Amino acid sequence: MSPTIDFYFSIDSRYSYLAATQIPSLEREFGASLRWRPLALSALLAARGATPFADKPVSGQYERDYRDIDTGRWAAFYGVKIVSPDWDKGDWMRINLAAVSAAQLGCCPAFVTALYDAVMVRNAIPGNDAAIARIADQAGLDGAKIAAGIDAPATQRLHRETVESARQAGVFGVPSFVTDGQMFWGNDRILLLKHRLSQKRRG
Repeated sequence: MSPTIDFYFSIDSRYSYLAATQIPSLEREFGASLRWRPLALSALLAARGATPFADKPVSGQYERDYRDIDTGRWAAFYGVKIVSPDWDKGDWMRINLAAVSAAQLGCCPAFVTALYDAVMVRNAIPGNDAAIARIADQAGLDGAKIAAGIDAPATQRLHRETVESARQAGVFGVPSFVTDGQMFWGNDRILLLKHRLSQKRRG
């Protein structure tokens, strides 16, 4: 039986972008079915009542300079491009909700792939809904519909449900993968996720 994996991620997360680039290998190697579950990390942290980013970072791994180095190393390892986005240019809640809107419309992987290319590869952060729609249009999707869905009650409800589902699964950060009740947090845990899938395949 093919494994089903919930992929929790945020657009304003370079590690989520890096993890997303590895999804094709998960699908190819294990016949896995990935459920893309976008959320705003800020909403998840608020639901948990704890954040490692408040005030002074709790450890060096959360300092921006180190994360610039670390994500660059992972990008080189994967053979993909990455930039350090201009974080102040984006309304990240709205951008993440655009991904949720795409999930509501059934086109999340295609839209998110295009969105990550804009944000994490070209540093072309969409500054408004029209820019979000253009990214979708360029990917062959209905940009106007995705942008219009950002404020739709169904999108807001799906986002709340996704945050709660993540919390119930023990997710405390992104990216996280959940399969068979087990949670794997972090781009670097994909190795352990693959090990788990290999064990299950062998029975």
